[in-house]
Amino acid sequence: MVPHPLDPRWIGWVPSATGGVRAALRAIAHHTGLPVVVVAAVGLVLSWRFLRRTLPMLIEVAFAVALLVVATRFGWVRW
Repeated sequence: MVPHPLDPRWIGWVPSATGGVRAALRAIAHHTGLPVVVVAAVGLVLSWRFLRRTLPMLIEVAFAVALLVVATRFGWVRW
């Protein structure tokens, strides 16, 4: 029997991932001497900037893949 997709056992790795992020933030804060809140704020700003720069490229790649799939379905491209 396959469990339901929203069953908590399917996402059991999430607490361990957040624990890893927490541990990394604490380690960086301890190493730099900055408060954890400041380190988390810097990480949040940098991740937002990274997302903002990579999002257009991801949209272009998704569009190119969609075009290739359509062309393959119509038989215009053969692999």
